[in-house]
Amino acid sequence: MSMNRRDFLKLAGAAGAGLVVGGFGGYLLSNAGRQQAEGAGGEGIRLKALWIYVGPVEDYGWTRAHHDGHMGARGKLPWLESSYVESVSEDKAYDIIKAQLDAEGYNAVFATSYGYMDALKRLAAEYPEVRFYHCSGPWEEFKDLPNVSTYFAEFYQLYYLNGLAAAGATETCNLGYIPAFLIPEVVRHINAYVIGAVEGARVMGKCDGGRKIRVLVTPPLNSWFAPDKAREAARLLVETYDVDVIAYTEDTTAVLETAESYWDEGVKVYSFSHYTDMYAYFKSQGKTLRSHLTGQISNWAPIYVDLLVKQAAGVYEKVDVWARLGDYTPIRWARSPSESRAGSPEGAVYLAPLNTEAIPPRMLEHIKLRYEQMKELLFEPFTGPIRGYKIDAQGRPQEEARMKVKEGERLGRNPLWTMDWLHENAETL
Repeated sequence: MSMNRRDFLKLAGAAGAGLVVGGFGGYLLSNAGRQQAEGAGGEGIRLKALWIYVGPVEDYGWTRAHHDGHMGARGKLPWLESSYVESVSEDKAYDIIKAQLDAEGYNAVFATSYGYMDALKRLAAEYPEVRFYHCSGPWEEFKDLPNVSTYFAEFYQLYYLNGLAAAGATETCNLGYIPAFLIPEVVRHINAYVIGAVEGARVMGKCDGGRKIRVLVTPPLNSWFAPDKAREAARLLVETYDVDVIAYTEDTTAVLETAESYWDEGVKVYSFSHYTDMYAYFKSQGKTLRSHLTGQISNWAPIYVDLLVKQAAGVYEKVDVWARLGDYTPIRWARSPSESRAGSPEGAVYLAPLNTEAIPPRMLEHIKLRYEQMKELLFEPFTGPIRGYKIDAQGRPQEEARMKVKEGERLGRNPLWTMDWLHENAETL
């Protein structure tokens, strides 16, 4: 694509315009009111992109967050034409994407699930002129494919903060986690949650200074979208193991709704937002949740805008985007706790609204302190000493607990990205 200076300025100006979020469609293939890929002045800046979703846009979790980001990018980039296909299973991804490329001639494809990796490897080799973007995929898998980039909005710092909040709210010292799969992404989120809970109990002087914190991890659901199984797992944790705060990786509101149902029975159980602001969603439906403690939220729009503008400007380069706290924010330097943005939207990942009735003031201040420190990279949850034990894909222990992170050691990207061990305070069921 060739571009003159006027075109580039229009492109950059469009990207800097206000964010507009569009509506949602409930059908398989959507043009979502297809916008024509024209520059702000009608000149020839054009880019045509396809999004592939693993679940339905109405899941109010992972896929809804990606769809919000997609629509946000469309609102910022008037030269972008885009479509999406929802509920694409991993075994059908290759055929569906290939059919769309042949029929529509897309310049960019965003594949929003780890399981699309094999399909993208084949497609990238067959369509070298197309730019493929794989969400949550390890960049090492695509190192020989120059037209594939990887990207992710990383949550482990937010799960650590969730653990702090859980420690502040728990009355039983028994916490829970419901994983979709026990892949490294989910394992590091579980461990971050445990690390936060142990630290939080120590700060609050409860649960024997954190030594009695238990995080019960259910068997993996083996699906990202499994609301019925998630509800069943939540009930197991509450009714069999006396768990009163439940974190999870599953792409619906099922766990949060189950936690809320216990309040109607006079039992306090808390849970979290996951990928979208579920507290706000239920409030828009006329229901104020008592069970919502805080949570992890992603805003994919700035990542999508960043990648698309570079491609449209002709300055594409193969990248691995791993967005964490502070990334894509106007100011990433640490604010004081009294000025903290914790609990408000900012950047690509941020903390859901904080339940100030359930989380004690001392813990609220500590959460805000850590949130700001992590934005400026002044604090890392995975700093030793940390003890743990290796697990298999079903969570079965493969060894006795031993030192995994030495005193003063701070884990970097690679050991976090390949994590296959659980913190010693986590117990698999």
